[in-house]
Amino acid sequence: MTTTDAPIAPRPYVTGKTQTVVKPVVGIDVSKAVNLATNESVHGPATGVAEAVAAAGANVHRYADVGCRDMRAAISGHFGIEADRIICGNGSEEILDMAGRVYARPGDEILYPAHSFLQFSIVAYRIGATAVEAPLGPDFTVDVEALLAAVTPRTRIVFLANPNNPTGVPVPAADVRKLAARLRPDILLVLDCAYAEFADQEAADDAIHLARTFPNVLVTRTFSKAYGMAGLRCGWGYGPRVLIAALDNMRGIGNLNGPAQAAAAVAIQAQDHVQRVVEHAIEQREYLERRLAEAHFDVLRSATNFVFARIPRDSAISAADCVTVLAKNGYLIRANEDYGLPDHLRISVGHHSDMVRVADILASATRGNGRGEEALT
Repeated sequence: MTTTDAPIAPRPYVTGKTQTVVKPVVGIDVSKAVNLATNESVHGPATGVAEAVAAAGANVHRYADVGCRDMRAAISGHFGIEADRIICGNGSEEILDMAGRVYARPGDEILYPAHSFLQFSIVAYRIGATAVEAPLGPDFTVDVEALLAAVTPRTRIVFLANPNNPTGVPVPAADVRKLAARLRPDILLVLDCAYAEFADQEAADDAIHLARTFPNVLVTRTFSKAYGMAGLRCGWGYGPRVLIAALDNMRGIGNLNGPAQAAAAVAIQAQDHVQRVVEHAIEQREYLERRLAEAHFDVLRSATNFVFARIPRDSAISAADCVTVLAKNGYLIRANEDYGLPDHLRISVGHHSDMVRVADILASATRGNGRGEEALT
């Protein structure tokens, strides 16, 4: 038996990546605050979803279907895609993680545009790969040529969120096609389409087409946003059969519980509900974008259910102070220091009355009118 003085210990985590999405605000009780920080649906799931969860709950003493057959069949029927090319996950984040574990190794590179979804860098960290950020174009747009130029012999995965989180900026379908066509065939292209329902449907449909056509393209989708099922952690991916089989070998047995599977199978059929959610989100998103622009915020045109904006250049307070002021007034929004964007805010869309109040508070606070405190009354 050999001995060593080296303790068994985890490697230190990357600075800044351990921050939670909704961070506590010192000295403020936010337990009853309106959460506009995590891009959840204020409408909840469709009629029938809660009933499906309850019915499935009667069988929680049994293992769920490890193959998620009913859920995959429902997704297949709605999108007109092959059920045996679908994989289900505990949220789409699990599928991103599976892709990293299957297709990258320590020392490989995982490439994505700058200021992309934090999960991309976390996937790289978990497997000991190198996270590489490609520069963006103007107004946080994805520069496909810059992304391709950043490819090296060590690149194994390219992640692309479309639309992106946290910026909300979409990537035109033509640019995604160009990227897929010009990547080496040994590089996996993962198209994270978590917010596809709120964006250009051509791009969403085209992503499915690319995954059907190319041997190295994987699309991921989620039930957390437009379907209002964030708490059930339900996502899925679509790609070539060989690729899906490889991911399936990495998938934990029973990774998606029975109530979540039952909920997804019902929710995917309630497209009238999804349409109402999307229409409301777009309406309130455009309202909040307009109000913030009038208050001299630099607002990006979002294609999601949130608004991303830089505080006014002459703001009386910082973005971090804006988060605190809103928390004092009963609203949680997303700061972006961990994305390297300390002057920017991400605000989920909600009910119109909440959008009005948030816009009023931010306009007042950034002008220096009592740091927003007068909005308490």
